[in-house]
Amino acid sequence: MRRFLHPFFFRLPLLLAALNCESVQPETKSLPWLEFEWPEADRLFQKNDYWIGGDGAYSVDLGSGRILWMFGDSWIDTTGLGRRENAVMVSNTLALQEGYDPVSAKIQFFWHNRSGVAKAFFPDFNGGRYWPGHGVRVGNKLLLFLMGVYSSEGGLGFEVKDWTPLIIRNPDDDPDAWDMKNFPQKSNDLQIIIGSGGVIEMDGYVYAFGAQELASKHDIYLARWLVEDILREKLDHMQWWAGDQRGWKALTDYDADPVPVFSDGQTEFTVHYDAEDSLFIEIQTVGFGTAVIVRRTAADITGPWSPAEPIFSPEQNSFTGIMIYQGKAHPYLTGAKLVVTYCTNSFDFADQIKQSWLYYPRFVRIN
Repeated sequence: MRRFLHPFFFRLPLLLAALNCESVQPETKSLPWLEFEWPEADRLFQKNDYWIGGDGAYSVDLGSGRILWMFGDSWIDTTGLGRRENAVMVSNTLALQEGYDPVSAKIQFFWHNRSGVAKAFFPDFNGGRYWPGHGVRVGNKLLLFLMGVYSSEGGLGFEVKDWTPLIIRNPDDDPDAWDMKNFPQKSNDLQIIIGSGGVIEMDGYVYAFGAQELASKHDIYLARWLVEDILREKLDHMQWWAGDQRGWKALTDYDADPVPVFSDGQTEFTVHYDAEDSLFIEIQTVGFGTAVIVRRTAADITGPWSPAEPIFSPEQNSFTGIMIYQGKAHPYLTGAKLVVTYCTNSFDFADQIKQSWLYYPRFVRIN
């Protein structure tokens, strides 16, 4: 069967040779509320013989015990033998989890299948493909964000250049029955990818964080819409955060450029509100190759945000050629005060074929 490999994977060994680097693990400290990895929960993603690996792992609480998972590049073995040698890689997939405890929950995966060949759930487009950003349920609607990914000559062989919002009108149905309103792809001169990070509904607004995808720069910006506009499927009145002096400004107010709420973020991360501690909490990874999971906190969604504080160093950091990335929180999952996932990959693409444990999201319990 044809194997679909993105240019990203082929460029990694060349990139490392050019950099002549070994990833340095950031210093982490032992915290009393840190628990440990959670292999019983890891099995949630590892017990399907068709969907056999992926990254991304954004989640959205749909209510009534249903969790939507959104994955980036995913391995699909349409033979059902559970072997990556037989599989194709598609740009994105979805899953529905039934039950808030990942240990006991059931899960069903979704992608498209055309003439027996697996295809991405959100179809590739001319010149690019979609990776999922975050999203949120707003009343009887589901707002999702997608990132437009394009091949490039530099860096890791790809770049994220634009973002696309979607509204699902029937989120209580399975994804293969969704009624979706598609919006045009959006971009801006600052190359801020709205929705690449956490999305929250609170106090009558939907807030969406986005990373600035300029070279070696990951400043994080914040946008918002009125909830009533989301429900009316009107996204024209977005506002940027323009700093403490200017506050929220309309997208069309070009005299008020957006101001980052914090720096040194990642393209993908989560932000949620912890009502018990009255804090907004940001979760991401720090490091290239080996990495740790860190958190930031803030009393207000616009900041000021605390410095990044390491909270967990995955055991896979000891493995040669490992990539740890895409740290995210899932505050509605049960089993710990906070459930976090991270993704694993390798700088040697062949490891994905040889190492069946690799390239699955991993769960962590933080207490």
